[in-house]
Parts: sequence; structure tokens; C-alpha cells
Amino acid sequence: MIKFNHWQIAYRMKEEKEFRLIPNPPYAWAADPFLVEFQEKIYLFAELYLYKSERNGVIGYCEYHNGVFGEWVVTMDRHWHLSYPNIFVYHDELYMCPESYQREDVSVYKLREFPDKWMKTNTFIENEKCVDTTFFPYKGENYLFTFKPSFQRHGGGLYLYRLKDGCIDGERHITDNREFARPGGNILNKNGKYIRVSQDCSKGYGGGLAFSEIDSVWPNYEEHLIRKISVDDIPIKTKRKFTGIHTYNTLNEIEVIDLKYWDFSIQEYRAQKRVRKVFLNKY
Repeated sequence: MIKFNHWQIAYRMKEEKEFRLIPNPPYAWAADPFLVEFQEKIYLFAELYLYKSERNGVIGYCEYHNGVFGEWVVTMDRHWHLSYPNIFVYHDELYMCPESYQREDVSVYKLREFPDKWMKTNTFIENEKCVDTTFFPYKGENYLFTFKPSFQRHGGGLYLYRLKDGCIDGERHITDNREFARPGGNILNKNGKYIRVSQDCSKGYGGGLAFSEIDSVWPNYEEHLIRKISVDDIPIKTKRKFTGIHTYNTLNEIEVIDLKYWDFSIQEYRAQKRVRKVFLNKY
């Protein structure tokens, strides 16, 4: 039998104890959930990984209505892998910064026409592999966190950039610590305190989440760890055995997470063999 890591998103209202699973579409598994309210509707954006084909990740969304999330729809599809759709509203327009490390840039796209017409408006970083870029407005200034992976044992470095007039205006290296370097969701504002969500990769990818309170931002960035959670801390009714978690986001009273599990997939095995064959024949 062929076994692969897959992901699925779950949600709950903050007054509820247990999370509920959102069904994956029949053609993909879903991870990296981000919530946004746009034109009086709430949407969930996420990576949809097309594991049955030779493709990688695309960006999909589903709409929240009457307490449940609807069907998944693909909103952005490119010739390179996409994930971690940092989605936000600015001046009543919808913007997204998806992870696109294969393209070696960090770019922002503006929605021109719903649901899948996007226009690139700005590129902040070029010719570097960056993942999980997260924007952070703070005291009238704009910043972004990004992670530059080493591609060795899930290591890499967390960097903070100050933005001004749509350009980079300063750079700081924050940490290489696998316990909390890689971003895992939007910056949370809890009663005026800013909490950075990060992935705990010290024991592997998707090992857990870390929450750190930000003490100072610029020119000297400082934070302190306040909490860690693992998949065992997530209350959810299901017969499926989950083994990991690596993204948390919230909007209004809704909380979303993603959960890792092992799955047997002949389709994914065959797709990987086709990709390998094409690669070897080409090079």
C-alpha cells in the first residue's frame, strides 16, 4: 500500500468546544486556511493540493453561510506551486499574497473580477525562495514576515521587512529556531497585544503551533513565547487519526486550523511516477 501525508481544514465558533471538519474536494486536499470578510460575505481561502494529477498547489476558496462552509472553488492557478494565501482587504479591494517560492518572489495580487481574475500589483522580494509571508500593520507602519527555507530538516530563517511606499525599507533577521521561526497564520490582536503564530518544526513538519507575544518591532524585534499546542490539544469528533497541525487563523467568532493525516492513495503514487518519468526524460 502507498501512504502519503494529506491535510484537511477544520473550524469552530469560539464558544464551541469541538472543531468540525470541512470536506476536502474530490480532486485535492486543503491546507493553510485564511479567513476574510469581503463585500459582506465571509470566505475561507486555502491551498488545494492536486495530488491526483501532475500538478501541485492552487488556491481555492469556499463561502461561509448559515454556519457552514460551501463547496470549494479554484480562484488562482499558475504554472508554479501556490499555497499559504495571505488574503486581506485594503480600501475595499481584495488582495492576496500567495506563497510562490518556485517563482522566487513575494508578490501581491489584486482581485479584478470574482472569482478568479487576479492582477499582480506589487513585488516586494525577487530572486529569493520565501514561504509563508505574513503582513503586519503596526503603529502606522507596515511590515511583513517571511521565512527563507534551507530545505534541510525543515530549517531556515525568519525575516522581518519594513515597507514604505510599496517598497522594502529595511530588513532584519529574527531567528533560525525551528520551534517558532516559520509563520503559521496572521498576527493576532488580543486586547491590544500582538501575537505571532508560528509553526513548531522542531520534531518535523506540522509538529505543532507556537504563539509568541510581540514586545517590540523596529529597529529591534523582540518577542516571548506564551503557548504551544499540538494536534492532541485539538478537540474534534472523528475516527480519523490526525498527526499534525501547522496553521491557525481567526475572524470574528470563527477559528480555522489545518490537520495532517496519513492516507493511502494509488492515484498520488501514479501521479508521482508520471512526474518522475517526465523529469528524467527531459533532463
